[in-house]
Amino acid sequence: MEETPIHSPYKVLIVDDSAIVRGLVTRMMTEDAEIEVVGSVSNGEEALAVMEKGGIEAVVLDIEMPVMDGLTALPKLLEIDPTVRVIMASTLTKRNADISFQAMTLGAVDYIPKPSSSKDLNVGEGFREELLDKVKAWAEQRRKMLEVEESAAAEAAAAQAAPEPEPEEKSTAPDAEASEPDDAASGGKAAAFRAEMSVEHQQLHKQGRIQRKRFTAELRPRPMQQHRPQPTQMRQAPMPQQPAPKPQPATPASSEAAKPAANPAGGAARSTTPSRDPGRLIRDAAIAAGGQGKTVPKMPERPATAAPSARTAPPAKRPTAPAPQKSARAQQVRSASAPAPAKRQSARGGVTLLPEKRINVEAIAIGSSTGGPQALFEVLRGLNGVRQPIFITQHMPATFTTILAEHITRLTGLKCQEAQNNMPIVGGQVYLAPGDYHMTVEGRGASRHLKLNQNPPENFCRPSVDPMLRSLVASYGGNILTAILTGMGQDGMLGGRDVVNAGGMVVAQDEQSSVVWGMPGAAAHAGICSAVLPVGGIAAYIKKFAGGR
Repeated sequence: MEETPIHSPYKVLIVDDSAIVRGLVTRMMTEDAEIEVVGSVSNGEEALAVMEKGGIEAVVLDIEMPVMDGLTALPKLLEIDPTVRVIMASTLTKRNADISFQAMTLGAVDYIPKPSSSKDLNVGEGFREELLDKVKAWAEQRRKMLEVEESAAAEAAAAQAAPEPEPEEKSTAPDAEASEPDDAASGGKAAAFRAEMSVEHQQLHKQGRIQRKRFTAELRPRPMQQHRPQPTQMRQAPMPQQPAPKPQPATPASSEAAKPAANPAGGAARSTTPSRDPGRLIRDAAIAAGGQGKTVPKMPERPATAAPSARTAPPAKRPTAPAPQKSARAQQVRSASAPAPAKRQSARGGVTLLPEKRINVEAIAIGSSTGGPQALFEVLRGLNGVRQPIFITQHMPATFTTILAEHITRLTGLKCQEAQNNMPIVGGQVYLAPGDYHMTVEGRGASRHLKLNQNPPENFCRPSVDPMLRSLVASYGGNILTAILTGMGQDGMLGGRDVVNAGGMVVAQDEQSSVVWGMPGAAAHAGICSAVLPVGGIAAYIKKFAGGR
């Protein structure tokens, strides 16, 4: 009999200068058993005082406030606890939308468009659902990130404590220094690999900034309101460039080294690893767009353990299965610049991948929702040089899509336009569906153009990914490569099935790097994907089939 995982409520701080808004938002959250409102304050200065007490996992932060506004308070909150997830709340104005995206460059993870009046807020069921979903998704993502870091620290400690294996015959001094044990599961190599990948995922850090890791595939949040007792198990795909390790006789020392380290304090000590920062993606993209070099300096290996910060409350523990195999699998996925596709499931409800095929890619389509802006910046900055038009539907309200298009242009090096009726389609440009409109494509060949409509929402969304994909199939046939990125629900699954049936291909973001594995998970479990990849590997996969410089 499966055991339902139990976790403590997510601890949330509400910061808004309106007492009415604070009261209504607090009521919305306290009605949900999975959320505990730790504090409700009227400005950034009061928020800092609450943060100093520790234990906050997510902050809903208003932009315009007296004494200290949200944009001023944001970096100070992150200085107290770099792992806290800050969601900006703002009314639907172009100025506030722009500030919300600026906040994401400073470390905020998301935004929530706030109704313009308290009356709208009180009756706005859509606002309530979006607010609760985003708070729970990001708080859960934080907990998973901390669990991964604690597990990595425990494994590193076990590796350092294990005695070194006896040297093999024929080992010469120069070769011994230049080589490493073939056993990929050995603690020493695992620790060295983690240090190497830490460098890869912390490129272009600026001194003087809060040092936090980029949003990477090490995160493993679960879809909201769906608590799966077991993590997804996938069949290991062959890795032709890596020879199989030579079998070695088991020794008591190596057996002990393979065991996870116990934590007598009730939780693994956290490493000095800086925490994930989705906003880092935007800063990195801005540097990349500016033409600065991307050479990664050699960094020393991090210490195995460090005392946890007194200001950061440890996440509540939930029953989880031992994960030595999962850790090794994650290392293999992160070890390649273009990660191998996800593996076929052997467990119930598993993922079956379709074979890759060479297609004449004429169009690239991307769908995303919660956590999507960060994922879009990561993918698009790797698509410079592609000749095909790129069509994007991101679940986002009007005004915010206008600002998102501007940020994509500025931060990725690709020209992005918010779609307009009858806009002609040009290769190498990005077209973003505007808020509250479905974006479709009509025509063939040189006469293709964009069409917008306000047909009923699909998958509770407008814009929706499915109508975009259906129209692309009607216009381009099977010459389409589609990426489904992080987001709630299953938007894009049915349209992706149409793409595959027409002869195209679909790639989905993996669960580890998704904030919510709803949309990409639905596509993966529907059996329509040729690959399921970390967000950092999707651009390389697209370019493998779509070309580009």
